[in-house]
Amino acid sequence: MTNICVAMKNKLCLFFLLLSIICVAQEKEYNTTTVKVNKFIEGTLVTPYSDASSPLVIFIMDSGAINRDGNDRMSKNDTFKKLSFELARLGIATFSFDKRLFKIDGLGIRESEISFDHFIQDARSTIDYFKKNGNYTKIVIAGHGQGSLVGMVAAQETADGFISIAGNGMVIDKVIVDQIAKQAPGLDKSASAAFKQLKEVGRATGYDPALASIFGYNLQPFMRSWMKYDPAEELSKLEIPIMIIHGDKDIQVELSQAEKLKEVAPDAEYVIIENMNHILKEIKGNRLENHKSYNESWRKIMPQVITSIVNFVQQQ
Repeated sequence: MTNICVAMKNKLCLFFLLLSIICVAQEKEYNTTTVKVNKFIEGTLVTPYSDASSPLVIFIMDSGAINRDGNDRMSKNDTFKKLSFELARLGIATFSFDKRLFKIDGLGIRESEISFDHFIQDARSTIDYFKKNGNYTKIVIAGHGQGSLVGMVAAQETADGFISIAGNGMVIDKVIVDQIAKQAPGLDKSASAAFKQLKEVGRATGYDPALASIFGYNLQPFMRSWMKYDPAEELSKLEIPIMIIHGDKDIQVELSQAEKLKEVAPDAEYVIIENMNHILKEIKGNRLENHKSYNESWRKIMPQVITSIVNFVQQQ
C-alpha cells in the first residue's frame, strides 16, 4: 500500500512539474518592458522570447487621447495591446507609445501649444532611438487612422517599410467637410468657410456653434498644422515597401480613402478585410454592434490583419 502511495505521489509531482513547465512556456511567449524614449515618449516594447534578432514594428496611434494600447478614456478595446502580443508570438517585436498629450500636464504644456508636427517629431525620435538602441533586422512604421499620416511623413528616409491602417487619403479639412455634408447637410458650407479662414488667416471665427468641437479656440492651432499635410503627397514620397490595410465595416474612415491611397501607391500591397471595423475587429451586425465593439476588449483581432502584417514584414 505504501509503494502505491509513493508511486501516486511521484506521478502527481511529475504532473505538477510538467504543468509548471507548460505554464512557464506559455508565459514566455514574449517579453514586455516599458521604454522611455525621451520626456515626451513612453511606451511598451514587446519582443519575441528569443535571443535572435527580429524586425520591429512601431505603432502610431489614431487621433485623440488614444493610449499605447489603443484605448481612450471612455472605452477599452486593447486593440494594439492584443496585436503586439500576437505579432511577438510570431517573431516580430513591436513598440507602441502614448502620445505627448498624456505628458502635457506634467510638463506644463498647454493643449493649444501641441501641433501635428510634434507628433511627427515624436515618431522620428522613436525611430532614431530604436536604430541606435536595438538590434533589429528592420524597422517598419504602422500608423492607425491619424497615425497613418504621421507615420508616412516620419517614415521618409528613416524606415524600412510602412503600413497604413485605416488611414485617410485626403487632407483632413476635405475629409471633415465631406463627412459633415453626409451627416448634417447645410453645416458643410460653414465648415468649409471656417477651414478656408483658418488656412488663410490663422484663426476661424463666425462658424456655426454646432462645429465648436472642431473649431474650438484651443483646437484651431493643431487643426491648422494638420491641414498642411496631404496624405496622397506624403505617401508618394516613400521609396520603401508599403501596405494599405482597411476594413469594409469601418465607420470612421471610409473605404474610399484607402482607394485614394492605392491610386498614388499602385505598387503597394492592398488588403481590404471583409467585416472588419476601424479597430480591427469583426462586425457582422449593424452600427450599434460596431459602436459597442469599441468597449469590448474580449473581441479578437481579425486574423487577416495579423497574417498580412507578418507576411509583409518578413518578406521585405
